[in-house]
Amino acid sequence: MKKFVIYTAIFGKPGRFEFPEISIKGVDKICYTNLDIEDDSAIPVRNSRFVRNRFYEIRRIKPNQPSSVMQQRFMKLIIPDEIFYDYEYSAYVDCKRPAGIDFEDCVNQLKDESDFLTRKHPKRDCVYDEARFCIEKKGYKGKISDIEKQIEHYKKEKYPEHNGLYYTNWLFRRHTTRIQWFSDFWWNQLVEFSHRDQISLPYVLWKHAKHNMKISIYEKPR
Repeated sequence: MKKFVIYTAIFGKPGRFEFPEISIKGVDKICYTNLDIEDDSAIPVRNSRFVRNRFYEIRRIKPNQPSSVMQQRFMKLIIPDEIFYDYEYSAYVDCKRPAGIDFEDCVNQLKDESDFLTRKHPKRDCVYDEARFCIEKKGYKGKISDIEKQIEHYKKEKYPEHNGLYYTNWLFRRHTTRIQWFSDFWWNQLVEFSHRDQISLPYVLWKHAKHNMKISIYEKPR
């Protein structure tokens, strides 16, 4: 079993495509996509531009979700089997705004009771505020009614306000049975409600706190 892998996913033409800085050479780098591209080929982005890929190994897959957004979220939340069983840790990064990954630092910041590391949201600390932001956002891609239904459900469950919010453009995870179970429950929230995983993550953590699944917050080294 290898120790680290970094991966991303793109389905449909992305608005932008960038590559993260990583701390260790020789780490496997995988991009899952339905685009007809090769390992060293130009990736089409908006405004008739292309980005040359010299970073990721391209693995083409056939989508099995109802939209490009949901397919990308599925690959993000549900760690692919070939990654889960072949590596000890994985880092998922958003291809549009990838954060740099220092693998050893990420391992050191993972708490014993946690298999999941990500960052705090830089502007908000409440899923209800995040929901309002998405609803009011110009050009929001999705059904506003899905978010409204989701928030109504969380209120009925008495989910508290200002109970934390996370910026999930990258996820660093230790591959355990616990993280598999957690990811499945998180994904089911997207299937039942909206595709906005930042809204559902705090609720999932709160709902299953009794199972001792906690999140580790990444603190950038000074």
